Amino acid sequence: MAAPRPLDEVAVRTSFARFRVASIVEGIALLVLVAIMIMRYVVFGGDAWFTSTSDLWTQISKTWSPIHGLIYMIYVVLAFDLWIKMRWGLPRMLLLMFFGVVPVLSFFGERWTHQAIEDELQRRPTLQDEERGGGHGGDRSGDHGGEPDGAPGDRP
Repeated sequence: MAAPRPLDEVAVRTSFARFRVASIVEGIALLVLVAIMIMRYVVFGGDAWFTSTSDLWTQISKTWSPIHGLIYMIYVVLAFDLWIKMRWGLPRMLLLMFFGVVPVLSFFGERWTHQAIEDELQRRPTLQDEERGGGHGGDRSGDHGGEPDGAPGDRP
């Protein structure tokens, strides 16, 4: 069996940093949307289902909903970028997308994804392991890839 292609740790960490920001922004945007919907349909709700007696909250909702939709699309694109770089299966991509749909779940999903990435970067081989002269991901013991304290490669 052929050895798996090594991950690019730098690209993964960069992609995750973007995903982390998108997760937080999406989580906040979704909470704002839920608050607007509560104001529109519960606090100022009409007699029938999904009616509102407040033109102000209707206008705010019509303005914020597409903004939130754009934020969610950016979140999905950044989740896809991370998914590609980690070479995960389709269920993981669906899970990443789901994290952005349920209010507050994106915050927990970001933490869970961070832990999954750290675990996999330790377990799976990376391009940086090869540059360090190490073997597989499990051989890493510190931030400098086995180098002494100081800048990597600063040996006398």
